[in-house]
Amino acid sequence: MGCPCYAAVVSDSTNSDEIVTFVRVGELTTAQLLCGRLDAEGIECFIPDEYMATQTWHLHAAIGGIRVQVRRADLERAKEILAQPGVEIAAPEGVAPDAAGSGPGQPAGGNHQQVDDGSISAGDRAAFRALRVALVSLWLMGLVHPYSLWLAMRALGRDDVTAWGRRRAGIALIISVVGCAWMVLLVRWFVRLAG
Repeated sequence: MGCPCYAAVVSDSTNSDEIVTFVRVGELTTAQLLCGRLDAEGIECFIPDEYMATQTWHLHAAIGGIRVQVRRADLERAKEILAQPGVEIAAPEGVAPDAAGSGPGQPAGGNHQQVDDGSISAGDRAAFRALRVALVSLWLMGLVHPYSLWLAMRALGRDDVTAWGRRRAGIALIISVVGCAWMVLLVRWFVRLAG
């Protein structure tokens, strides 16, 4: 079995409800090493944040760490492997070890190796997506800010978004509004230069 860590999807077609976030880590290399260890034990895993982590390495704490995901059926075995001596995962930089497991689906406080049980609501997923698009748009010089603004407003309008999701959607909204305003100012400036 080759390492599927570098693929954006699991090798065969599955229901997205079968995939859960096993752990969030602070560095891409840590996620890749853990994924390699799980693969060596016969557990298929992948890193959905790999491209984001490669392009915006300085924003790992802002996106809540880099996720390593496994199939729900392999979750208990993956926990056992993580509990083995010599396998230690540090909390993402800028996130206190006790708070690292306090995202959606994770109990607040406690051990930083707690696992996301996949119970994140659709509203929180939409908010997290809006934040990611807003952060990527910073790198793309604002070309995607109108889309991230639309995503953030949709996420904030959902009934099933939690305080965690609202915070991320709010950050995405602020980034997107500032980005859109900056784009408008640049266009006006170029029009004046041309005219």
